[in-house]
Amino acid sequence: MIRLQIHYKTEFGQALYISGKSKYMGQWNPEQAIRMTWTQNDIWTAEVAYHLMEYKYFISQYEKVQKIQWESGPNRVTNKNSNDVWNHRKICFQCVNPQNFDIYISGSSISMGQFQRRVRMKNKDGISQSKFLTNINDSQIQYQYHIITKSEFSSPVYRADLNCQLQYHKDALLIFSDGLAKLKQMVFQLNKNICYGYVPLEQEDYQALKKANLKTIIEFCNMREQSLLEQQTKYEDIVHLVVNLYHFKQENFTKRLLQLIQVLIQKYQLLYICNNSLTHLRKYLSAYEKLSFNPQN
Repeated sequence: MIRLQIHYKTEFGQALYISGKSKYMGQWNPEQAIRMTWTQNDIWTAEVAYHLMEYKYFISQYEKVQKIQWESGPNRVTNKNSNDVWNHRKICFQCVNPQNFDIYISGSSISMGQFQRRVRMKNKDGISQSKFLTNINDSQIQYQYHIITKSEFSSPVYRADLNCQLQYHKDALLIFSDGLAKLKQMVFQLNKNICYGYVPLEQEDYQALKKANLKTIIEFCNMREQSLLEQQTKYEDIVHLVVNLYHFKQENFTKRLLQLIQVLIQKYQLLYICNNSLTHLRKYLSAYEKLSFNPQN
């Protein structure tokens, strides 16, 4: 049996019901729905035969199904015991984290702090996980990972279409990220216009960048033989430019770097800047960031 429960304070003479797709739940016929049992602290419970359930709650009269008030939003789905919240659904964020870094998450929903605070994810068996409540009518949620190693890095802001998420973890909608499974696919965020990381080499690297809405790749290199600017073969609608910093004169290196990045931002808005040495790349970006905040220098 599967046990469902939900907290709701009804008016006198009302009860909570469950209606669902299966024969065990009345096949969406309210008159054949399951009337739940009231328990202390306004917790309503019901037990249903084990199966993959698609269901919804509604309020009606205790003695007779009439004057029905359905819960809003899309149908719920579970095959586990579920502790639900009226007009809300649970979302479970999971991120592969084999090295057990400290990972925090922030997001657009109220329970996630609307990007004003970060919540530390729990690590277990190479997976970082956090659960949140969101309004059941929300069709999209934005979220961002913050990784703490010797330094602190942030991922791009991701968007998830909640109505297209079909996977569940227990009683929560699952949003799963490969995250840190492949360190060379990690993406960090410098500011709203610049993300950075390793140079993409394989098709799956480009797919990961495209998923993060990063379609303009700026690869920094330092080679005497190569020209200042070259365009690599496009992957679908991704632009991959190679910028040779060897041609930048040392005495005005940072100013030229600032000018170049500003021109690229004006043209492409969002850049993914990459190099296979993140140590060197962070030095370049640190110089850029310092100069962009202090243009008089």
